[in-house]
Amino acid sequence: MRPRTPRCFRAQRLGASSASGGGYVGRIDNSGTPRTDSYADFVVNVPTARAYTMTIGYANGTGATSTQGLACNGGPWTTVSYPPTAAWGQFGATISTTVNLRAGYNVIRLAKGSPYFAGGTGYAELDYIQLT
Repeated sequence: MRPRTPRCFRAQRLGASSASGGGYVGRIDNSGTPRTDSYADFVVNVPTARAYTMTIGYANGTGATSTQGLACNGGPWTTVSYPPTAAWGQFGATISTTVNLRAGYNVIRLAKGSPYFAGGTGYAELDYIQLT
């Protein structure tokens, strides 16, 4: 299952022919204080409460591994790592992680900086998330 377009805070929805559906979230660049936090919220509706595998399609043109925070429904933060890819705006790379979701609607946040999260490193562009 892929959720609809995410809600962005100090990030931008951009377009690229290699992105699924032609669009992605980029410029998730800010962290450090509430005035400069930057994140994308994905709202998902799942039929049962359980652990789901979440696959994230991304691009990371920094040349080094980048990180973002991941939180579900305002819960505790974990870190997601994005190995480098060939270039910005060129998608095809994925990483997977496990998220624990409740039945019904959930909010999955991927953040460079967010309330109660100190901040990620480097930069990553988000093509999609998929739950299985």
